[in-house]
Amino acid sequence: MLVRRFALSATLATTASLALLGGMLPAAAETAAPTPTATAKPTAAPSAAPSTEAPKPKKKTKAQKLKAKANKVIKAAKSKVKKGQYKRGATGPNKFDCSGLMVWSFKKIGIKLPRVSRAMSKKGKKVAKKNLKPGDLVFFYSPVSHVALYIGGGKIVHARNTRDDLDISSLKKYGHYHSARRVIY
Repeated sequence: MLVRRFALSATLATTASLALLGGMLPAAAETAAPTPTATAKPTAAPSAAPSTEAPKPKKKTKAQKLKAKANKVIKAAKSKVKKGQYKRGATGPNKFDCSGLMVWSFKKIGIKLPRVSRAMSKKGKKVAKKNLKPGDLVFFYSPVSHVALYIGGGKIVHARNTRDDLDISSLKKYGHYHSARRVIY
C-alpha cells in the first residue's frame, strides 16, 4: 500500500513538473488523471509440494485410551496361552493360576488387583453379561473361585487347570458364569 501511494505521488509530481516545463505533454494528458504504476506487493504462490511438517497427532478420546488399555491387557494374557503353564498359586511370568494370570496381565497397565478371584469379584464396576467389553473380568462358580478375562467375540482367556493350562474358551460353553466386573474405566 505504501509503495502504491509513493508511486502515485511520484507520478503526479512528475506530471506537474512536465506541465510547467512548457507544455511538452499533449492536452489530453494534462487533463486526464495520472494512472498509478502497478507495483503490487509480491504474494506467496501456493506451493504444489506437500508440507514437510508432520501433522499434529490428534488427542485420543477417553474411550480410545480405555480400549488401548484393554487391548494391552488382552495381548499380555494371550501371549502366555501357548507357553504358560497352570500352577496353583503362581503369578507368572511363565506359570499362573487363574487369578495370577489376571494380576500379571493388569499389572502391565498399572492396575493392581487383589491376589484371589473372590476378592477381585468385588473390585471395579459390576457389568451385566450382555454388556461385556474386552478387558472385563468374568467370574465363575458360587462362591466365586475362578476368573477369566473377556477378550471379545464371546471368548475368554484364562488359566484353567493343570490338564488344560492356559486357554482361550467360549464364554457360553465354559458355563458356571457368576458375574463380571469392569476395572478399566
